[in-house]
Amino acid sequence: MKAFFAFLFVIIIIARSVLSIHLDPNFQTNTRKQYNISINDVGLWALGFECQVNGGETVSRLINPGDESLFEFHADDGDATFVPCDFYWSKKDRNIHVYDDSLKKQCGDNLVNTCKWKISSDGFYVYDISQNPPTFVKMYDW
Repeated sequence: MKAFFAFLFVIIIIARSVLSIHLDPNFQTNTRKQYNISINDVGLWALGFECQVNGGETVSRLINPGDESLFEFHADDGDATFVPCDFYWSKKDRNIHVYDDSLKKQCGDNLVNTCKWKISSDGFYVYDISQNPPTFVKMYDW
């Protein structure tokens, strides 16, 4: 009988401590989102690029016509996420953001998002999923 009351006492203490826990109304959960960047070369020989992702990690590639280069990064929901890239081709160079908050409409704002870029001699095109039907839209000139 003494063991039963000791057990009951422990249960009451645990129940009281659980019931006294309250949620902070300012508490927010962050969701890690995955961003996929696809860069397609459509006719440029020796297209080079260097992108900064995840706070300093560098992605550098050299691709040729018909090649596709893929890389991914993760960020917390609500972060001011952007991926700047320097592109080099022939005697031209251009710095653009292949992802930032302004591209959510074109690339998506889900747990997994893909920004598809097509690079040609006249500029930089992003695949805009918000169009009906989705299509490549020119974003930048060289």
